[in-house]
Amino acid sequence: MPNRIVSFFHPSVVSGSLSLTTGFAPAVHHAHDLRANAIPGVQNQRFRERVEGVHVRLSDVGSPAATKITMRISLDAAGDECVVPDVEATIATGLTTTTEGAVAYSVKLPIYQSATGEVGKLYIHLKADAACTVDQTTITWTET
Repeated sequence: MPNRIVSFFHPSVVSGSLSLTTGFAPAVHHAHDLRANAIPGVQNQRFRERVEGVHVRLSDVGSPAATKITMRISLDAAGDECVVPDVEATIATGLTTTTEGAVAYSVKLPIYQSATGEVGKLYIHLKADAACTVDQTTITWTET
C-alpha cells in the first residue's frame, strides 16, 4: 500500500492600509515573504509551491461603495512579472457593518519562482471599481 501524502497549509498574512482606485498602481501592493518562517536551508530557496487561495479584507468599501476587486500576483513589486493574471471577485460586506467587506480567490496554481524574482516573495496588486481601502491580505499555500 502506498504511503499517504499529506499537504501542509501555510498562511502569509500582510497587514497595512492600501487605498485602491480603478487602476493598478505599482506602489499599491502587499509583499508576501513566503519563506519568512521557513526552516533553515529552505529560507534562501526560490518558491516552488502551490498557492491555494487569497483572502482580502477591506476596512472601508468607500462611498459610493466598491462592489468588485481585481487581483493580480507577480514576482516583482512593479507587477511586470505576472504569475497569476487578473481575477475579479465580488465584495461581500458585513451583515451588520456594511462599510467593511472581504473577497476571496481560489487560485490552486503551482508557482515556480523564476531567477528574476526576489527569493520567496510574491506581490499582490489590487484595483477596485470604486475607491476603497484594504487593510489585510492573506496567501494560503501548500508545499508541493
